[in-house]
Amino acid sequence: WSNYFNSDESIEDFKLDSNVCAYVGTGLWHHWLCNHDVDALRNFWPMLERAMTWVLQMRLTNGTILWAREEAQKPWNYALLTGCSSIRHALICAANIADTLKSPKPEWYEAAAKIDLAIRETPFVFEPKERWAMDWYYPVLSGSMTGAVAKSRLEEQFETFVMQDHGVRCVSDEPWITASETAECSMAFSAIGDLDTAQFLLNTTSHHRTCDGAYLTGLVYPDKVVFPADETSAYTGAAIILAADSLYSISPASRIFRYDDQNEIIES
Repeated sequence: WSNYFNSDESIEDFKLDSNVCAYVGTGLWHHWLCNHDVDALRNFWPMLERAMTWVLQMRLTNGTILWAREEAQKPWNYALLTGCSSIRHALICAANIADTLKSPKPEWYEAAAKIDLAIRETPFVFEPKERWAMDWYYPVLSGSMTGAVAKSRLEEQFETFVMQDHGVRCVSDEPWITASETAECSMAFSAIGDLDTAQFLLNTTSHHRTCDGAYLTGLVYPDKVVFPADETSAYTGAAIILAADSLYSISPASRIFRYDDQNEIIES
């Protein structure tokens, strides 16, 4: 499906983003963990299978997944670390669904493992995006990095991306704090067991909360200029909910971004 749809279901941006298409695997697994509705899994299975098949058609021999392509055109010629990290997690979720439905897809686990290998051993194969916070924490959030390696990664650039008591910069060279990145980074710290830092980061998102409970996408300091202007995005609210769930175990899906020693997602 295309990248952006308008409220009237017309398409604003026809770009086909591999990460966006893969993420349905994570969403559907989250739904299963919360509801254990096998009929929903069966109903969505054809869509999920087609989505993952399409995503893996964008795979390079080194295991990475090309970022995107325009409709009916060749894919762009580079892969993103953040996107591939998210796809790795989505592939594991989708493979778990396949196992639940007794329609195993071992190739999805294998594809996730190849992405892990690229992230850990050949990070130079990804398009350089070091100034973006997501490239810092996503390998940990997604489970590609765990244990001491994950802790070291988060420690190394904490001062670069975390701005005092305000939250996480979207990019390292701007005082633009985004609540979604802050909440996702909180989940990354939850994933390594550093709940104090996770709580600290989640607390900073209170600066973005509006009177109706929605969250502003971003604030630019020191004057707290709202950017994008007056925007309260659904994905920001969703990230806040997921981060709170990861900390407080509110729902049965609270550990969807927690991992065991084999980097597999902990189900309960």
